[in-house]
Amino acid sequence: METIKKVTLQIIADQLKVSKALISKALSNDPAVNEETRALIWKTSEELGYKIKSSKKKMISAGTGNLAVLMPRAYLDDPEYWGKIIKGIDRELVEYNYSMLLSSIDVSLRVNDGMPTSITENKVDGAIVLGQLPKEYTDQLKKRKIPFVLVDPSEQDPEVDLVLANNYQGAYQAAQLLLRLGHRKLAFLGDVETTWSFSERYRGFKAAIQSFNTNGKEEASFVTIEGMGVSGNGMYTKPEYVVKLKRSLMSDNPVTAVFCANDLIAIDSMVFFSDWEVEYPQQLSVVGFDDLTLADIKGLTTISVPKEEIGVKATQLILERLNTLDKLPELVMISTTLVQRGSTANVPSDLEISGKVVN
Repeated sequence: METIKKVTLQIIADQLKVSKALISKALSNDPAVNEETRALIWKTSEELGYKIKSSKKKMISAGTGNLAVLMPRAYLDDPEYWGKIIKGIDRELVEYNYSMLLSSIDVSLRVNDGMPTSITENKVDGAIVLGQLPKEYTDQLKKRKIPFVLVDPSEQDPEVDLVLANNYQGAYQAAQLLLRLGHRKLAFLGDVETTWSFSERYRGFKAAIQSFNTNGKEEASFVTIEGMGVSGNGMYTKPEYVVKLKRSLMSDNPVTAVFCANDLIAIDSMVFFSDWEVEYPQQLSVVGFDDLTLADIKGLTTISVPKEEIGVKATQLILERLNTLDKLPELVMISTTLVQRGSTANVPSDLEISGKVVN
């Protein structure tokens, strides 16, 4: 029986005609080894079958070893969503021996006053920007030639890498569920133009209803109830939101299902439903978006967003960018999942309407 020879550092060194010490340094991602040599040693080691203990084979070019994570200060009050994204970022950075410098920014300040010292004093190699940071801040990053990635931004930037959930897909699934349950008078709750993610959710919701109307014998309709949304200062609710919502539920031809632009809008609105004695799901089906822990507690049907994976992907993108500054910007959408819970049900029999529903 043939004995399988164990591959050692010396065998790799002999193969490449270099020292064993150099092989050891390269495989431990020592920045003293130039990238071309390191890549060759990794490749040869793999081909020879050497068992590499390091969980990551890629090493970022030597720099500060720090990465900035910038976000509006109000996000500190939302550890459920943004906290999990940050957890994903941290998890990935550890694998690359990078450190995270997390900075919350008061968006009411001018950029010269609000920009953290990690940026102004060149303490980082790049940045991940979370959410609705004012454009003046990202413009300043560009001016300083600091590579960065946007996560769930207010709007697209074709010059920058972007990572977000596939909001269109998730909202399309949500509308499909409500239509399968027989609902023909629906509503979208939330300020559509608040963020790019909200506008994509609105677009997916609307597209699903239009597709249903094109392909089916019945016709569904929906209304948009604005006045609640998110900003760099957190969630907000305008007085007109409550008035419009109540009117849509108390009319002679009431809405029987609502799709909320996020879970927080859904959960806050549920308080109003209870005040108005509108029972869900008996009278009204409710769907949210994000799948926060509170959504599970409340039994809210929602679209689950893989938040940690968004953080992981954003980190991978910025580290790739640091290695290849001239590569084309990428738009990465992470798939979502429909999670059906107790807040949705078939349309009440006494509210079923055949054919076209009139607003």
